[in-house]
Amino acid sequence: MKTNFREKMNNIHLAPKPLLGDGMGIGLARFFILIVLPFGLLITNVVASWVYNFTFLPGQILLAYFFLMISAFATSVYYIKDIYNEPFDLIPFKYFMICFFGLITPRLHINREVEDSSWQDTVEKIGGPAYLDVDPGYIVVTESLTAPGKIYEKGKRQFMSRHERIYKIIDLHQQEGSIPLVKANSRDGLQVIVENIKFNYRIWDSRWDGLYKDPTVTRKPYPYSKQAVFNLIYKSPTQVNDQQEIVPMSWEEIVKGSVSGLIKGYVTNRNLDDIIAPHTSGDNTVRDEIRAQAYEPGFKEKMKDNGTYLHWWDPGEFSSQKDVEDQFYSNWSVKVNSEIKINKAHGTAQTMALDEMGRAEAEAELLMTIINAMDGINLKKDKIETLQNLILLRTAQVIKALNTKPDEELPKP
Repeated sequence: MKTNFREKMNNIHLAPKPLLGDGMGIGLARFFILIVLPFGLLITNVVASWVYNFTFLPGQILLAYFFLMISAFATSVYYIKDIYNEPFDLIPFKYFMICFFGLITPRLHINREVEDSSWQDTVEKIGGPAYLDVDPGYIVVTESLTAPGKIYEKGKRQFMSRHERIYKIIDLHQQEGSIPLVKANSRDGLQVIVENIKFNYRIWDSRWDGLYKDPTVTRKPYPYSKQAVFNLIYKSPTQVNDQQEIVPMSWEEIVKGSVSGLIKGYVTNRNLDDIIAPHTSGDNTVRDEIRAQAYEPGFKEKMKDNGTYLHWWDPGEFSSQKDVEDQFYSNWSVKVNSEIKINKAHGTAQTMALDEMGRAEAEAELLMTIINAMDGINLKKDKIETLQNLILLRTAQVIKALNTKPDEELPKP
């Protein structure tokens, strides 16, 4: 298959590495060939012309060479100044010296941000070459003019070429966030207020779903997935700022939006009474339900698309408007008071019934004991008086027996 002309041209490197490379060795070689060697020839030519009245090259050629070289350098510096809209010449000049001659290549220390140095503006506004010292717990994401660049992890003296510039610094530590207030309308059209929402999150890593659930397993201190990093940077939703510009949302704003959406979705599918009413089946039933939704596969997959792992969260406190709550509290109090009165009346009636039943059983038992006591008694002349005395005696014995503790000796009949 023949290759067309455009593909051939795209495969041609018009400027090989010795011309456009940004390493120190190549830069020093370039400096020697373009500056030191011509300047040495000029000095040699001047000395030879004075001592021996002889010249290797006409002085006009060397002067023209230096004039053209200085003009090319100045043009390059002003070109850099123009495309990056720099008000002064210092930053473009410093950048040109770094790129073309490999001299005084900056070395930057990076943790949460690029630390202050004399080269900070040059690297942040234009880009490499530069050496990066990245602290543990952070990564540096670079990009070129046409595509994403590299990811630099912790390490010292990592070389970033002039084709790259720092695009974003990502903190791999666990992040904390909060939402002071979320408002949503319930299914019956009443406003629900959710306050004091808190959450912890960090960059996504596939090992959080399996390996890191076991606390005994040795884990990487700052795990991350490269795909999650690119999702976080290049798939972030956008918003309009105060200057009416479309800008990417910050990482914390993305998590806040997801958590707020989860709460609003829960509220809109339920009536207000189901959300803020007291529950007798268990404590914090609503909070437990909504907290569990954040760990379901659908929501976790949504967070993964944004490169985020929601480690923990607290749904906050649910309430409504003051007048609405007062009306609901009044309704609940009527219902609760009626249930209390019904239960109290039921208990009183049951107590009275048990008392009557016990009294009847005691009377029956008393009569049975008296009848049993009269069996085999020989009544003589005074039958009525004797019978009364026996009844009184037996009644006294039964009453005493009822009042006697189990460990006391019962009276003999």
